[in-house]
Order: sequence, then structure tokens, then C-alpha cells
Amino acid sequence: MAASFTLALTALQVVVLLLGIVTNGFMLGVNLSDWKGCRSLTASDYFICAVGFSNLSLQIWSGFGWFCDLFWNFDAFCRSAYALKMISIQSSLTVSGLLCVFYCTRILTFNHTLFRVCQRHFLKSYRQIIIICHILCVVMGSPLFFIGEKYQGQNKDLPLANDSSIYRDTLMYEEPLFLAYRTLVLAFGYTIPLALTIGSASLIITSLLRHMNRIRDTLNTKNEAFIDAHLCAGFTVLSLLVLFVMYFITAIINIIEIFKVGEPGSIICQLVSMLYAPAHSVVLIRGNSKLKKASANVLERMMCVLKPKGWIKENTPVYIAHH
Repeated sequence: MAASFTLALTALQVVVLLLGIVTNGFMLGVNLSDWKGCRSLTASDYFICAVGFSNLSLQIWSGFGWFCDLFWNFDAFCRSAYALKMISIQSSLTVSGLLCVFYCTRILTFNHTLFRVCQRHFLKSYRQIIIICHILCVVMGSPLFFIGEKYQGQNKDLPLANDSSIYRDTLMYEEPLFLAYRTLVLAFGYTIPLALTIGSASLIITSLLRHMNRIRDTLNTKNEAFIDAHLCAGFTVLSLLVLFVMYFITAIINIIEIFKVGEPGSIICQLVSMLYAPAHSVVLIRGNSKLKKASANVLERMMCVLKPKGWIKENTPVYIAHH
């Protein structure tokens, strides 16, 4: 029974992995198609491309890491796959946090001087900020190309020194370095993006409530479009926050080793982690009008292709020729 359950969860992991590749590849493909067609990309498109690229890379290298775990192979390729997976995780979470900040800067109308200065500089240099974040994530993840094999097979989503007695004696002198490195990754790759997402969600909800109260008091319905934009951005940011917290909890569970590698609980945690990328893309597609329209067109074409030949829609009049 346990073997069948594990096999079913493994098959589900493969499906989720492929789904994440398809959905994030779709986001990238739509925007790259616009860029190829010489249509200008908005700031939102740039952030979505950055998130889609990070999530697509995360799914690909997670797949390779999953393959390495199955065959218990610690060669240079698997070590590199683990390092690239960690870099992709940090890039995805960091850019996702910046995307939430972008929604704040585009929607909120606070008159505070500090907020206005940050808003102006952020909207002016968002491309450079995205590039710098990716570079920092690569720099922070680069040590894992050399020490990643010490974490392989441990089902950890955050770098942590191996606690087994085999490594305890040989790595004792490196322990402070590992602690400092882990603290840096926790702070930059997880805590800061989480704080940005929580702060953005709080500000958007506060602004939304304030404007709704103002409309209710003045009986003014001219700002309904503005309220709709608030609601859309608020839903997107809150959804990203839920996904972020979900991913953060599973990462902590993996760190403290509640489940051993290969146990159903461990596989469920891996499945939840893999769900982050496809769920992330679905949230962004739903919250972006261009992606939402493109996805509707794709689904309509798929339905036309899959529709059986000779099928007649209900209530469609049928004309019979009389000879």
C-alpha cells in the first residue's frame, strides 16, 4: 500500500512538474512574441518575464534534481543541478516580492514624501533592479556548485550543513562559514521577499479600504475602475503571499527533517514545493489582462481541435436540403 501511495505521488509530481513548465513557458512565450513583433513591453511584462524565467528554470532543475535523487548520483551534473535549483528558487521569490512592490508603486496614492521618492526611483530603474537581483542570486548560489553534494539527497530547500556523524568531524572547521552562508540565504532569498510581499499586501488592502470608505461616504461611483484595479492587484498579491508562505513552511519542514527522504510525508512536501511554480503562473495569468486573453484564445483553439467531427452545437438549427 505504501509503495502504491509513493508511486502515485511520484506520478503526480511529474504531472505538476510538466504543468509548471507549460504555464511558465506560456507566460514567457506570449511576451517574447510581443517583443518579436516589435510591440513594446510594459513594466509589468518585464516583471512577469523575470518571474516566468525563474519559475521555468526552477521546474527544469527540480526535474533534474529529482532524477538525480532517484538514481542517487552525486556527480558534478547533479551538484550543478542542485545549485541552479537553489539559484532559481531565490530568483523566483525575490522577483516575486519585487512584483508585489511594483503593484504598490503603480496603484497606491499615498502622499508621504518617502513613499513618493521610492515610487519614482523604483518605476524609473526597475529593469536595472531586476538584473541586479538575478546577479545577486547567482552570486549567492555559486558556493553550492562546490559544496552542493553535501546537501544532495537530504531533501533540503535551504542550504544547511549535514548533521550526520560522517561529516561532523570533517566539516567542523567549516561550520561557522556554513552558518553565515545559511543566514545570508535565509535573509536575502527568503525573509526579505516575504517581508516585501507582506508589506505590499498590507499597503494595498489599507489603500483599498480607505478608498472604498471614501466612495461609500461620498456616494461617488466615478472611481469604480480604480477600485477594480485595487481588487485585482490585492487578489494577486494576497495569492502570491499564500504561495510564498506555503513554500516557506515546506522549506522549514525540510530543514528540520521531520520526514526522512523517501517517506510519503517527504514526497508530499516535495509535491507542495513543486506546486509553487505552476500555481504562481496561474495567479499571474489570471491577474494580467494580456495573458488572460491569450490563455482564453489558446483554450478556445484547443477546444476546437478536440471537438469531435460532425458535432453540432445544441440549439443550432439544422437545415435539410429538399430534392
